[in-house]
Amino acid sequence: MALEPARIPELDRADPDAGRTRAGAKLPGAGTRRTFLRAVALGVLTIGATALDWSGLARLRRANAESGPNGMQGWDRNDCRDAYATGYPELPDTSGSYVNTYAACFGGYWRGSTYCEAGWHKYGTWNENGVQVDHQPLSNTCGQTIAKNAWRWTTPDKKVYRCSDGFSTFWGEGSTGQTYLTICRAEL
Repeated sequence: MALEPARIPELDRADPDAGRTRAGAKLPGAGTRRTFLRAVALGVLTIGATALDWSGLARLRRANAESGPNGMQGWDRNDCRDAYATGYPELPDTSGSYVNTYAACFGGYWRGSTYCEAGWHKYGTWNENGVQVDHQPLSNTCGQTIAKNAWRWTTPDKKVYRCSDGFSTFWGEGSTGQTYLTICRAEL
């Protein structure tokens, strides 16, 4: 039997001889096939979006190379394999908001959120409890081929942090210009 275009039913009109289905008979009003197909498509999209949200895939953000406020470049990966091919042993923070959380950053004499401004290492002169501190971000301690200032790290609780390098020079209260490598840790 050959298919004839005249015998193909209209998409949104049922055949006059077709009776209502048991499911269609329970619906109020007269629905069309197109309305039914829209409802099915919407249901599938809703279930798919919910499954993505439950799995966490909808919340994962791609790690893009970022630039800091002073033009410092960050890493575009969140496993730090670019800078440390076999990873690195994270070190706990020495100050700030994340002292009692999972370690994320590596290196530096001091690490913590106290060395951050707008999510990157501080820049400029700051007065911190009567001590003058000159902060200078740098981009020559992380990276092998292209120097970068910051990298991303994901902790076991799935939080992502930026670790941004800089030097901090301390003046006052027993400090006479000592400079230390400091790491800013900021949650993304």
